[in-house]
Amino acid sequence: MAQCLVSFGANLGTRESAIAAAARELSTMPEVANFRASRLYETPPIGGPSGQDPFLNGVAAFDTTAGARQVLAWLQDLENRLGRVRDRRWAARSIDLDVVLHGNLIGGSSDLTVPHPRYTARRFVLRPACDVAADYRDPRFGWTLRQLAQHLESGNASMALLGSDAATRADLCDRLSSRFGIHTFAENPFPSPMTVIANAPAVVQTPQQTAMLAGGPIVDVDDDSAWVSAFVGPLTVDEAGSDRNIPRLIARMQWTRPEQRWPAPHNIWPSTSGWPEYRLEVDDLDWAAGEIASALDSMRCPIKPITEDGDWWC
Repeated sequence: MAQCLVSFGANLGTRESAIAAAARELSTMPEVANFRASRLYETPPIGGPSGQDPFLNGVAAFDTTAGARQVLAWLQDLENRLGRVRDRRWAARSIDLDVVLHGNLIGGSSDLTVPHPRYTARRFVLRPACDVAADYRDPRFGWTLRQLAQHLESGNASMALLGSDAATRADLCDRLSSRFGIHTFAENPFPSPMTVIANAPAVVQTPQQTAMLAGGPIVDVDDDSAWVSAFVGPLTVDEAGSDRNIPRLIARMQWTRPEQRWPAPHNIWPSTSGWPEYRLEVDDLDWAAGEIASALDSMRCPIKPITEDGDWWC
């Protein structure tokens, strides 16, 4: 028996009716037990074509003997029967259903990835999840969903880039700054200068290197502006709190083959950092910059509960 978390979203047609129909059918599956739904929340559309209506979002948590691929098949069948049309990424949709977590399963293929590769940046998933699955843990880094939601909301919307090479990370930061006006902090691309101390060569640290050793970039902003750094400094869970110098997420960069890009989920593998991660494809850096900008918006999107409890689907 696995603990499963799925997300609901819709911003076309009779939004609540479509989500309720999906929840009712899912709850009646013979392999599903202890089904409960979060409140429904309204959020603005993020990314995608302009002019879209607000979304209704929610999640459901349940215990299941079905595998993750079977749960995905249920969700895709429900989407098809409820009129989902896939023509453009992040376009308006009548229903959107995703597998977010499935027990301790970690892995990815061309048609299924769990945990969901982008949920760690989505306030519109994490806030509802705290209604019904606050104690579920992400198997990659061990944090509960309550801890992750609090962590995301306690500091600036921010990411530190990990992977690829220094030139690619710097290029991506340049695009984020020029296209989206996002504060970025680049690592020093040059070797540290050497000096002689007591007849022995020694490294002279630059201010930025000192900042890295002290715990990350010095965020020289006076407000809650989003930021991205091209490096990962020391990360200490117990001291994270609202420290603006500590990124909320690590963006782990990866190269993929074209056939693996959307609509197929990103490949995802176990975290080695013990820190919440967001998986980022970097084959197309303009695309990757837009992906990060949308993720930062998702971390801080306004979210308003529109139902008093989770009984809207009954």
